[in-house]
Amino acid sequence: MKKKLVFKEYILFLNLYITQYMGLSFFIQAFIGILRKNGMSLENLGIVYMLGLFWVFRFLWAPFIDKIQFKTIGHYKGWIIIFQFFMGLIFFIISKFNISSDLQSIIILSVFFAFFSSSQTIALDGLIYKNVFKKERSKAMSIKMASGLIGMVLGGGVGLILYTHLGWQKTMMILALCMFVALIQVIFYKETKTKNIKEINYKQFISFWKEKTKKQWLILLLLYPAAMSAAYGLLTPILVDLSWSLDRIGYIVHIIGYSIGVCASFSIYWFIEKYGKRKVLIFSSLGQVLGLLMLLILFKNNSTIVTVLIVGFIFSFYTPATVIMSTLMMDKSSKQTPAAQFAIQHSIFSFSGISFTSLSIFLSDTFGYSNIIIFISIIGLFTVYSAYKIKLEEEKNLLKNEIS
Repeated sequence: MKKKLVFKEYILFLNLYITQYMGLSFFIQAFIGILRKNGMSLENLGIVYMLGLFWVFRFLWAPFIDKIQFKTIGHYKGWIIIFQFFMGLIFFIISKFNISSDLQSIIILSVFFAFFSSSQTIALDGLIYKNVFKKERSKAMSIKMASGLIGMVLGGGVGLILYTHLGWQKTMMILALCMFVALIQVIFYKETKTKNIKEINYKQFISFWKEKTKKQWLILLLLYPAAMSAAYGLLTPILVDLSWSLDRIGYIVHIIGYSIGVCASFSIYWFIEKYGKRKVLIFSSLGQVLGLLMLLILFKNNSTIVTVLIVGFIFSFYTPATVIMSTLMMDKSSKQTPAAQFAIQHSIFSFSGISFTSLSIFLSDTFGYSNIIIFISIIGLFTVYSAYKIKLEEEKNLLKNEIS
């Protein structure tokens, strides 16, 4: 039986998502800095960044998590316990290694961590779908987005500070402890029973898109991350080229920006409740375009106050846009295999975001920041139109059903 979110579930989901992003953020942010400080080449550092690909391809093993159940423990709860345990165990094992002499072993273990943490989010998304009322999903996705930002700050920023003051072993032990604390919480969670799935179905990844409305949804998944990903990716390089110091950028973007993003994540549920998903979807897509265009102001005026306002505006729409899209992905997933169908949608969304971030930076070197910002803003306007159109189509279908 589905239920309304209560305080202890807020804390549980918050901690589970935080640990998932905390671990990944440590490896792709703090660990990168540590390795570079120890003299690792940029080419080899690229291997560590590849850890994020597990989130893109996690749909490949999501059907197994939908299929295989642990009846005495709980379907998705059982999987979360397994993945969370191994996430903590990996950090515990890594704490026994020396970063100078055992680097290869540490990198191999980080690959396993990326697999377990990306798998944990599959199971956790499935748990939320099966256990939370539909009207509460936007609230759950708000928790997910806010937790992700908090986890990134803790893993990438605080993790690096801990390493600087406490050393490698103690930092790894603290991260392991965080994983095990969340594990203890989920053990006491009572999951709603789910029906058995007869077979693992990979054909659903094709059949899911055959409906006309799903084809429009696919276009939106591919276009929606364009403006926000480009704005996020270009922000730091632009400030660097405008002679901003790294510590100043870190404070404005990763502390002030992320803090605003966390607040926006928690507040978006209220806007969805008051104005509805359709209006929030359209408004947030328009806000992303305006945020991207505001980067052009930095070339004329990049004072601290102006930059903080621009960063705040970007993050005010960056997180709500992800929340509303994640909520709609969950709404469009089936009752039989929610984890797999959410994963395939989110994988496309994530891949598109990564592509627009990389391309915007890469092409700016040839065509200039201003031209790329304007070009992607035009794509963003098509996104606004697509967001408007997809909802109109759904309303027409509802109207036809009512008439018939």
